[in-house]
Amino acid sequence: MADKFTRHLAFGGQMADNKNMSEYPSLNQHKIPHEFTYTDKLIKLLMRIAETKPYLEEYLGKPLEVQLLRQAKIKAITYSNQIEGNKLEIRGVTNALENKKIDKTDKDIIEVKNYSDALDYIEVLAGENTKLKTRDMCDIQKLITKDLLSDKTQWGNVRTIKVDIVDDTTKKKIDDLPEPHFLNELLEDLWKWVDDNSETNPFIKAFVFHYLAVAIHPFADGNGRSMRLMQHLLLLRGGEEIARFVPSETTIMVTRDRYYSSIRQCKTLNSLNPIIEYLAECFAISAEQVIQDSKKLVKKSLDKKPEARKQKILSFAKQKREFKTQDVLKVFPDVPQRTIERDIQNLVKTKKLKALGKNKNRSYKWMGFCK
Repeated sequence: MADKFTRHLAFGGQMADNKNMSEYPSLNQHKIPHEFTYTDKLIKLLMRIAETKPYLEEYLGKPLEVQLLRQAKIKAITYSNQIEGNKLEIRGVTNALENKKIDKTDKDIIEVKNYSDALDYIEVLAGENTKLKTRDMCDIQKLITKDLLSDKTQWGNVRTIKVDIVDDTTKKKIDDLPEPHFLNELLEDLWKWVDDNSETNPFIKAFVFHYLAVAIHPFADGNGRSMRLMQHLLLLRGGEEIARFVPSETTIMVTRDRYYSSIRQCKTLNSLNPIIEYLAECFAISAEQVIQDSKKLVKKSLDKKPEARKQKILSFAKQKREFKTQDVLKVFPDVPQRTIERDIQNLVKTKKLKALGKNKNRSYKWMGFCK
């Protein structure tokens, strides 16, 4: 392969001059683009992702980790399956995973269970040092489509049948896909691209893989879900631990028209930029949302600690000339009334608050206002 000019990027990985990256005969034959440019838009999106990393990494190994990972897994399962037509919302997915009053023969339930198993398998692959190969993708597809494919020969194997992209509503063919006898050569080009881009920014590499593999469409069913999982795996393999906390499927689901249009634009423009910019934006938005959600969890957890609650009650008292217990309960909607009453009594006992009146008419005042 011709030498590439590269320079390190502040947000990780390297910047490559793609002008000489045309050594993929099968991708070229099928007009599947495999080159991209570091546009200003793409760099800004990568910087947005980079800016979320310090905050998210701070919570790795902290008490909130289990809760955040659980939320991320449920959202990934929910929205990745919804992109493919699954009707279950977050509550239904949670119940399915906890085996609460579910119909185990329901297709939507099976998809949820399968995706959960596949995510667990991704964690296994992420911890291995072996080179990823087509067999790994097949194993992922096998987990995703378990008990769902009537043709067992297409289960866990590269497809041997022709498939097309069809509009669900009109049933009209949208795009031709490679014939089965071309798939092995296309997959060889795919893995060659991965090897050639070993030093490329992990996010770019994962996003490009996502697109190339979907364009090749190696399976009779489960391609979208398999490749979103492969994107996740490549990020973990690339050292991007925050991927465990960021289910970018949430944003892909609510903007899925753009997802499909970006894929089509890649072929029209003969460039990877539409899809990698779209996927980078989805990851950035999802990461920023996770930060907002985690801050709410931090606030909730602090509200459950007595000393933190008392400090908050005092701050509230300093803003009010006089207040009642019911006023404080509005500040702590998730904390039981008896707990708040105990906190207030403790603050009265330690002479930080003064009680005024008796029983139901009792109100309180910060001692600073009484001096």
